[in-house]
Amino acid sequence: MLNRFIFFLLILNFFLIDSIQSQNTKKATKFYLEGNSHYSVGDFDSAIEFFLKSLKSDPDFCPSIYKLGLSYKRKNLFQNYKNMFLAYNDKICEENKDDVNYHLGEIFFLSGEMNTAKHFFDSVSDTLKFMSLKKYKNNILYNIQNSDIQEIVYDKYSSINKWLYQYSPSFDKKSKTLYFTIREGGNLFDDENIITSSLQKKEFIDFKPYYFLNTQNNEGSPTISDDGNLMVYTSCKMDFKKNSCDLFYLEKVNGIWAKPKKLDQNINSSYWDSQPFIYNDKLFFVSNRPGGKGGRDIYYSKINNDGSFTNAVNFDIVNTSYEEVSPSYFEDIFYFSSNNESSYGGYDIYLLDNYSNKPITNLGSSINSHLDETSINLWDDYILLTKEDRFNQINKSEILFGQITRPYKKASKKITFKTFDNETKEEIVSNLFLIKGDEKIKISNEVSYNMELFSDSEILAESKGYFPQLIKEINKDTNSIYLDRLDKKIVTRNIYFEFDSYSLNNDSKKFLSIISDWLITNTFKSIEIAGHTDDIGSKEYNYELSLKRAKSVFDFLLKKNPTIKNLIYKGYGSSIPIKSNYIGPDNRRIEFKITY
Repeated sequence: MLNRFIFFLLILNFFLIDSIQSQNTKKATKFYLEGNSHYSVGDFDSAIEFFLKSLKSDPDFCPSIYKLGLSYKRKNLFQNYKNMFLAYNDKICEENKDDVNYHLGEIFFLSGEMNTAKHFFDSVSDTLKFMSLKKYKNNILYNIQNSDIQEIVYDKYSSINKWLYQYSPSFDKKSKTLYFTIREGGNLFDDENIITSSLQKKEFIDFKPYYFLNTQNNEGSPTISDDGNLMVYTSCKMDFKKNSCDLFYLEKVNGIWAKPKKLDQNINSSYWDSQPFIYNDKLFFVSNRPGGKGGRDIYYSKINNDGSFTNAVNFDIVNTSYEEVSPSYFEDIFYFSSNNESSYGGYDIYLLDNYSNKPITNLGSSINSHLDETSINLWDDYILLTKEDRFNQINKSEILFGQITRPYKKASKKITFKTFDNETKEEIVSNLFLIKGDEKIKISNEVSYNMELFSDSEILAESKGYFPQLIKEINKDTNSIYLDRLDKKIVTRNIYFEFDSYSLNNDSKKFLSIISDWLITNTFKSIEIAGHTDDIGSKEYNYELSLKRAKSVFDFLLKKNPTIKNLIYKGYGSSIPIKSNYIGPDNRRIEFKITY
């Protein structure tokens, strides 16, 4: 009889427990549904409150475990989120396992714990469900395999970071002024403005809004030309649905900035156009316009002598299906930020050496990390690096400033070019260009000397009132350039002929193409092309040969550009040798006689 009673109590207890559990599950479900309604409208504080009530009623109620973890994540309470999923890992609904493993992998990745992140990412069974999974795995692999590519040490950090977000720094070396963008809040709709600061004794001081440009719209990303006379910046209307960010420019006249003007359709589009950078005679910027390779691509435009801008061209050598942003130059090397697969984290800083065949290079772990490095600005031995941290309760973007004790630039010597009047030997002012293939790149009088820079290249020197000169076989000792005045007979040093020939070789054609462009930008009364020969052969034969040589130059220039005016050609045979009784290339030449 006693045994029957005990059995009855056990059965009764089972049903009581089952009833209680059923009631608890109903309560948990009720609180879950209430919490989920708050979650769906973005009220995560209320959602967290109800999910906790749900789990108090039923600690094993897996839908609330899952949504509570996601609510912590949406609030940027990453530690709570991580602890939540790790503590309840065995109680998570099977249909949510992949999601939880993915999110945990992401959290550990953003905290720099690569091996743990790899464990959770590898635990995701449905790999096709998560578009970023492959990229995260590649980032982890790159991070582990490339622990230290470059060593750059920051001496100190400045007091730049006074706001929640500061980014896109640009330094005007001439005035020692820092320009950068700030946003007070974490919302994309919060106002952006340009801030200035002065560099004094290796420290930035006197921070103030740049009221000259700041309006009710969003202004940011200013860039200054090397001479300090041209500024380009971004202005965005407060309507993010239309991607209405455009580039504006202003020029300094007599030391005073003129009124800003909007760049024309050669630069701006109906899409997002921002992040400009001026380098020599080119303007680089970023746009998400159609026709690119990815979401945002880098574009460039040439700045003409009259201040106009050519039609923007996609800088396709650096652009990928990912995002490329924040272009800049230092020591003839192009820098940018990208979130492509070969990175340590989201966005990394990369470089492209324009004058070598080296591939695009990640700057390494002393610059890049699991966080976002979104821009870099270098000058002399200083560095400004924008780093964005998304692994915090409050997202933030900071500008790191320091002196580079091991500068990231090529171990190279400096070569200084000086230009002289060929007759008086007095130094004159000139414009210098690096001719590399079909590209004409303006350079300064002092450049870093390395063979990669000058391999297969030539230096073109131009000065008002002088005939252009092309210098070949550049080395560290070739630093003096001599130009002939236009009022003198000009002996070309770049057009010579083989013995008994009037055919133009490739080097001559290259120089004549430069002369053709130069002639149409200047106005002359007459331009005589004079052909000459050595003294081998009869006078009659040499005359005909010299005439053919002059005509070959004449024909090439007119074919290259039919708009050239007042152009004539003559032959002088061997009657005017440069060197008497000399048989050699110096007498087989072309001369120009130009009359104003």
